[in-house]
Amino acid sequence: MSKYRWVWHEGEKLYDVGIRAEGTLHNPRGYPGKVVRTAVMAADARKRERRSDASKQAAQTRQYRIRVRVHRIAKRIVAGQAVGPSGRCVVCGKQLADRESIDRGIGSECWQGVLAAITRARAAKAS
Repeated sequence: MSKYRWVWHEGEKLYDVGIRAEGTLHNPRGYPGKVVRTAVMAADARKRERRSDASKQAAQTRQYRIRVRVHRIAKRIVAGQAVGPSGRCVVCGKQLADRESIDRGIGSECWQGVLAAITRARAAKAS
């Protein structure tokens, strides 16, 4: 059910309206049915768009944070500091299963990114 305390429709606020799961209107104040349905459907579309935008932003933030972690880990490894052993990947947090990944503290999927970052860090340190 989509129920709202209020929604806007053509500059007018409609209070306590919605569309029930079976398709009937929740309209105790007696607004015109077509107006309520249009206003609620528009409000639902805006809500879906806001959630979609927020989810896209969250994905970008996660990717950024992983890149920062990979860079930090690569700097530590170049400096000769150990990262592992760890039961979870220090980059993505997934559970580690194989002994080699546990010993280094980085999963096999994330290790390729860390190796590339180590190469870049060593090249930057050399110049």
